[in-house]
Amino acid sequence: REAVVSTQSTGRSFQREFYHPFFQSILMFIGESGCLVVYHISVCLAQRRGEEPLRAGEGFKPYFLLIPALCDLTATSMLYLGLSLTYASVAQMMRGAVIIFTGLLARVALKQRFQRHNVLGMFLIVIGLIYVGLSQTLPFPGDAEDSSSAQSNARSPALGSIMILAAQLIVAVQMITEQKFISQYDVPPLQVVGWEGTWGLIASLILNLVFFFIPQFKSQVDSVINDFNADAHVNRTDPLCNVDKLKPVLDHLENPIDGLLQVVHSKELILASVGLIVSIAVFNWSGVSVTSYLNATTRMIIDSLRTILVWGFGLCVGWENKNPRRIGYELAGFVLLLMGTFIYKDIIIAPAC
Repeated sequence: REAVVSTQSTGRSFQREFYHPFFQSILMFIGESGCLVVYHISVCLAQRRGEEPLRAGEGFKPYFLLIPALCDLTATSMLYLGLSLTYASVAQMMRGAVIIFTGLLARVALKQRFQRHNVLGMFLIVIGLIYVGLSQTLPFPGDAEDSSSAQSNARSPALGSIMILAAQLIVAVQMITEQKFISQYDVPPLQVVGWEGTWGLIASLILNLVFFFIPQFKSQVDSVINDFNADAHVNRTDPLCNVDKLKPVLDHLENPIDGLLQVVHSKELILASVGLIVSIAVFNWSGVSVTSYLNATTRMIIDSLRTILVWGFGLCVGWENKNPRRIGYELAGFVLLLMGTFIYKDIIIAPAC
């Protein structure tokens, strides 16, 4: 999470934390919009082979996907903000709430009916989310001893969890809207992701420009400055290495130029950015394909199963709070989330259901 930032005002580099949630949305939509290029390449190749390429049904207009794209942009920005405030595994667990939101919206918008196992599954998911939420809000003995780990210094786990929950409601709207258009116009998945990425990229560029002229929260600026002042590697005898040179860079709600410079000056961030672009493209194409052939709720269920991988990896590399009682709450919440997910989709048949 550490990166080098170079400022034009001084020509010097300052080592500090990479914090650009809205800039990251640009990278995400670059990956998604790339699917549109791949789609057109596949159409050309199919035509060269004399085959009929996959095309959207009659009446489809690209701007139909503007609403899902804006939902994607809003939810992603909120998710990145939430991730900067809480733990990665907790964020992934809280994303399980999307099953509830998607199911409820599918009942209202698509007239899908609930069976008893659906209701029981959603109930278990709610209880699981409560356990995960309590793991971030309750004080536990031994937390002080674990405060030395990098990830245990999450700024505000409770607020981060709330933001991620709100993002899942918006994701559910996106999923239902996608399912409605895909089923109505038979749009190829690559074309769906590509147009959503294109609209989202345009919107995120505009959003980043607007946020550049909005002052950053004082608490965030103070946090970075405090880290800068505490950095033992800063040459205090150099008159150019001072807080006054750093403040103008930080005093923006989002500074995409600063974010780009940080990425360019860090091999780790270059690799992470390229990985984000590629993985987002593949992930969204796979997700829309599932929605196309199955339904939006199934897509969210498969997505929620990533939790165990994220949580296990975070524990192994030391990115999680290792307090045994806190882990116990998280584990109980995860088991309930997983059971609720399986019961909802009728993978596990509960008694009397």
